[in-house]
Amino acid sequence: MSKISKNIKMLDILSSGKIYSCKKMAEMLEVSTRTVRQYKDELEKEGLYIENIMGKNGGYRLCSKVEMPSILFNKNDIDIIDSITDKLSNDDKNKLENIKEKIKTYCRLVSDKDNINVEDKDKLDIIQDAINNRKKITIEYYSKGIKKTRDILPIQIYVYENMIMIVVHYSDAPNDIRHLNLKRIEKIII
Repeated sequence: MSKISKNIKMLDILSSGKIYSCKKMAEMLEVSTRTVRQYKDELEKEGLYIENIMGKNGGYRLCSKVEMPSILFNKNDIDIIDSITDKLSNDDKNKLENIKEKIKTYCRLVSDKDNINVEDKDKLDIIQDAINNRKKITIEYYSKGIKKTRDILPIQIYVYENMIMIVVHYSDAPNDIRHLNLKRIEKIII
């Protein structure tokens, strides 16, 4: 991975709002701690201030609000690949089909980001704020048709097979990490 790619990856990691020690960041980037400090300096030269928090639980935290563009493919992209595939020889068709499957496997495939309704966007904003600030929230959700209330610590939002999923840590069990479909969340209480 190139130096620029590592800088972008570091920025992507820090954009979560969490604090990462220099050692942990070095492990994640597969570089030395000295190189991490160089990357930090380079990002700051570009106007992205990274706070250096001292102490036992210290580390780096991105102070600027940065929206990292994610690689999203939609149904139209797949349709274009399908139309090109029809015009190719069998050998080339197989190669392109393999590429298409890799895209589906390794990238988040969504039908269209704008199809998310306003209520879900509001929920996502609250959840993303909780992730960025490491805050617990209370949710009301449905499980097997039964409405339940639970305190959660949201960890990550991702898309899986056109469903918006949230990785959560339930507060009543220390190592209980689960995935929760956004559609099951009825209400969020801050």
